[in-house]
Amino acid sequence: MKNSLPALQLLLIGVDSYLPGILLSTDTSQVDFYSRIYLHPCYKMKTNTMISLMSLMSIWMWTGEGQIFQPELTSNAFLAKVTSNTVILKQPYCVFNQPCPGCEIWLVAGLCSANSTFDALVNSSTTNILSLSPYPTAFNPSSNNFFLTRVGLLSDFPCNQYPNDRYFVVGADGICSGVNCNGVLPDGSTVCFKYLLIDANRTLINSSNWSGNITLPKLLPLQTIYDGLSARSGAMVVITTILCVAAALLLLIFLIMLCVTCCRPTKKDSKQISVMNSIRIPRYDTHNLKERVHPYDNPAYQSDLKNYSTSSTLPKNGARKL
Repeated sequence: MKNSLPALQLLLIGVDSYLPGILLSTDTSQVDFYSRIYLHPCYKMKTNTMISLMSLMSIWMWTGEGQIFQPELTSNAFLAKVTSNTVILKQPYCVFNQPCPGCEIWLVAGLCSANSTFDALVNSSTTNILSLSPYPTAFNPSSNNFFLTRVGLLSDFPCNQYPNDRYFVVGADGICSGVNCNGVLPDGSTVCFKYLLIDANRTLINSSNWSGNITLPKLLPLQTIYDGLSARSGAMVVITTILCVAAALLLLIFLIMLCVTCCRPTKKDSKQISVMNSIRIPRYDTHNLKERVHPYDNPAYQSDLKNYSTSSTLPKNGARKL
């Protein structure tokens, strides 16, 4: 396994009381390293000591697989990798390289003070570990202060693909109510993360290391934020002044136009005399009403200052000639 040789060498150097005079070079190959062990004059050491030593080596190499990686912040140039309640992590590509059909990768997110609590619960629990700490109550005063959320299938994060631009947002679901939803983190807390490999039976297969401590910024109370002029930048003051002056000028122009419109003298409308269906004489005779004794009175006649020739009717003889 990668990185096995240096750690194994350090383990052997730590028991130099049993192997006096052994000089191990950190740049030797694995074959040369083991040949130095077996061909050294101290190979006559007690059999039980050698067995214990090799057992420690085997245990370390078995538990070390999958433990190299620890969750880290994304390498993308985001302005808000860490907010007051969310964190953007790298996706777990090539974290677990053992074959595991149908397995899923889950994330443990919680307070760093709850790391030992989670490890103890996982080692002692025989039930489904995904329900150890449901999110809605995960950070209550008497809760475990961690929750688990699903990241994706193991097959979605192969070792032959390692894109640096992929990321996972912890807290993307906001304030949610699901048992394993991706909810927000406590404001201003110090949080840690850990990836888990879970099989189809909800059994823990492997896990990564815990991440380093990540401190979330704490929101300031609204009443403590000073928003006076001294807290504003010079550019903001200039822009605000220009906008206020422009608004005042527009209002002044509007008022001037309103006054001009309302105070303008209007021309008196001349009285229009209706001439529809009538002629401008009060009485007249019609040629088709010969039997009528009196002349026809015009109901639409409107008198004005003009003086017509006479108020009597038109000459009857003239009307008959027409």
